[in-house]
Amino acid sequence: MKKLFVIAFVLSLIGCPASPPDEEPVVKESPALTEPAPPGPGKSHLQVKNSTEVPTVVYVSFGADSAITADDWKLCEGSGLTCSFKLGPSGESQYDLDKYLNATIAFGGPVACGNTKAELNINNPKWYDVLDVSLVDGYSNKIKITANDTVLGPPAGKDGNEKILGVFPYGCDICTGRQNPPCGIAPGGTGCKAGTQYDPKPPCQWKGSVMGGGTNVVVELVP
Repeated sequence: MKKLFVIAFVLSLIGCPASPPDEEPVVKESPALTEPAPPGPGKSHLQVKNSTEVPTVVYVSFGADSAITADDWKLCEGSGLTCSFKLGPSGESQYDLDKYLNATIAFGGPVACGNTKAELNINNPKWYDVLDVSLVDGYSNKIKITANDTVLGPPAGKDGNEKILGVFPYGCDICTGRQNPPCGIAPGGTGCKAGTQYDPKPPCQWKGSVMGGGTNVVVELVP
């Protein structure tokens, strides 16, 4: 009996941990699993080059929904949705783009019937970058577009562009045919791309891999 008393006394000096009070257990919730947010608008770089030995005038026409307009391009003379600027032989102009650009560029003549065009849709926050060289309205010269490491065009000439990546052949408004061609061009399919309208071979347009843009783009007039 004395031994039990001594043991109890010693334990009281050491201090046995008290039994925890009756409480609701604390449950840590796992972090919510959510879909990653889509990328926002990228910051792209645009370079416009004249790689010929003669001076040229660059004409720019902006889409109605473009966040960048003529007023944002200090070198480009004009206002609103159209402007132009000169480039000497081997001249170039560079722009950092952090807003949506929807624009069409032509060299040596306005963005109108009869001229080759570079069509640019860059930094669209709701879609991917889309670029092409278009002969849908006509042919005037050779434009090449470089999108990161991918080269689009240049066209071989007015004809012979069936197998060139990133080029809408002459009058081929649906890429694989002339369904309702503009500028007085007759309907038909000769010289257009193989495949179907939504799966042309090779494609008439280049599409970036990241929504929101972020592409390094070079639009170049070549000899």
